[in-house]
Amino acid sequence: MSAALTQRYASFVASAAHCALPPATLEVARLGFTDCIGVMLAGAQEDAVQCLRRHVQEQGATPRSRIVGSTQRVGAVQAALVNATAAHAMDYDDFAFSNHPSAVLVPTILAVADAHGASGQRMAAAYLAGYEVWADLMLREPDLFYDRGWHPTAVLGPIGAAAAAAVVMGLNETMSRHALALAASDSGGVFENFGTMAKPWHGGRAAAAGVNAASLAAGGLSASATAIEGKHGLARALSPQGRVDLDTEPALGHHWRSVVMRLNIKKYPTVGASQRSIDAVLQLQQREPIDPQRVRKIVAHISERHAAVMPYHLPQDALQAKFSLEFALACALVHRAVGFAQLADGVVRDPLLQQLMACVTIRTTAEFEPGWRDAAPFDVIDFTLDDGREVSTSRVRRASGHADTPLAPPQLWDKFVGCTRHALIPDPSARLLFDAAQKLDALAGVDNIAWPA
Repeated sequence: MSAALTQRYASFVASAAHCALPPATLEVARLGFTDCIGVMLAGAQEDAVQCLRRHVQEQGATPRSRIVGSTQRVGAVQAALVNATAAHAMDYDDFAFSNHPSAVLVPTILAVADAHGASGQRMAAAYLAGYEVWADLMLREPDLFYDRGWHPTAVLGPIGAAAAAAVVMGLNETMSRHALALAASDSGGVFENFGTMAKPWHGGRAAAAGVNAASLAAGGLSASATAIEGKHGLARALSPQGRVDLDTEPALGHHWRSVVMRLNIKKYPTVGASQRSIDAVLQLQQREPIDPQRVRKIVAHISERHAAVMPYHLPQDALQAKFSLEFALACALVHRAVGFAQLADGVVRDPLLQQLMACVTIRTTAEFEPGWRDAAPFDVIDFTLDDGREVSTSRVRRASGHADTPLAPPQLWDKFVGCTRHALIPDPSARLLFDAAQKLDALAGVDNIAWPA
């Protein structure tokens, strides 16, 4: 008989605001808020976000929650939609357990807190409730969601967002169960939309679905008590080979996955699967520079799961380039940087980069590193030059910013201020915002997180 996951998750969510949170979990919540606010501001003017801003303006709603990059207030659902899309728009947001938790959870929490009020401690508890429920559900699946075309953040994010929204709103156990079940019926998002504006919208849609589910549950809308684990529930419906573990009892509140898995902070605004290889090439170019004009062949050794999320082998614009290992390698080789300046259509179409991308062969392995089921034991890149000489990068096991090799506080600030400068926000204002996020659980309320319009 399946574990009663929907009910167990609801019990945890309903108690989250009042349970003792280990200090290590609060560190994760502060980091998630800090990094997400930075990338959300950086993504505020992206085309996908502007499209959604126009859309929510046309819909109309009680103006309660803020929209990033604007003085406008809209409904909480609409704010979550726009702000989570902004957080995911640059593909610069953090990742953990093969999902993008903060880009969904933080905008969800901010939108609901704007509408209902919440202390920093409650916002931190909401983040952790969303993280823990989402991670527990994701890690029950041994197979790759991408094999069936599902984008994990899109299909499981609504559950995490509903959990977080329920904590901010103070829903009881029954309402929380209904919120999670309603979110299960609002799951969706396909891998085929990677490399388009729909990909960041997946994050926005997940956040909006979670806020909507919690609001509907608070208003009395009910749903199945087994919507997640039931015979025809979400977990079985999504499972690529039907091997999802629905028997193991969750250990929420006892075994904190946020302490074990934490967050991987991206150093580069490209898909997480590319981060190790970028590090490898940049380290080589610093240690033993090679002339890109002399490169005739590039062989990248990565995992088959990482290769699966980088389908664009000869990208023609910046949206596609974020999901192209070929671009990541060529860009790091030529520009010795992969950042906002390089993620531009003109750079992607540069003849030298296009030539180098065409030289790339990807060799995959089914071997995975213990503790990171998507990654190969290491990434390494081999180059063959015009004189036949072969040069290889170091074997990179952990990218800079990985939870095991975290960015130092000055590096985290460097990323944050790089994002806020991209958004044309003055450094003093950015510093105030950074410092507020870094002491999230001590804040009196959401108004202390005052991002510039």
